[in-house]
Amino acid sequence: MTKRFFPPRPKGLPKGYDSWPEYNLHQGLLKDEVFHPELVSYTVSHKYEPDFLISHKTGEYLLEFKGYFRDSPEAAKYTWIREALNDDQELLFIFDKPSKPIHFRAKRKDGTKQTHGEWALKNNFRYFDESEFVEFYNNLEK
Repeated sequence: MTKRFFPPRPKGLPKGYDSWPEYNLHQGLLKDEVFHPELVSYTVSHKYEPDFLISHKTGEYLLEFKGYFRDSPEAAKYTWIREALNDDQELLFIFDKPSKPIHFRAKRKDGTKQTHGEWALKNNFRYFDESEFVEFYNNLEK
């Protein structure tokens, strides 16, 4: 993962401004205009292809098999995917090792890192290891 570079803030720049040109524009030509108005919400459209789709009489299970999360944006995308699902759909995870620490997470005070299973619980996802999923799948009413 490449670290992003942000130039240092210009010295003496008044609070709330990102640059001297922005400040000068607001003090001159645009002095009577609204500076930093209300936020504008926007959505970036993406597509997600689950590893498996289980159609069941109670709804659909989108199944994602993960060995590990590569980075924080990858983990975060699943919370956005869940928000886009219909009420009769659920995203389930099968983790190779649910107890495997997430490598990019900071260490906690006790020296441990959040595991993949802990991440799933924190983010309200059901998860399984392979044997637990086999039991879950075999117990689905056909």
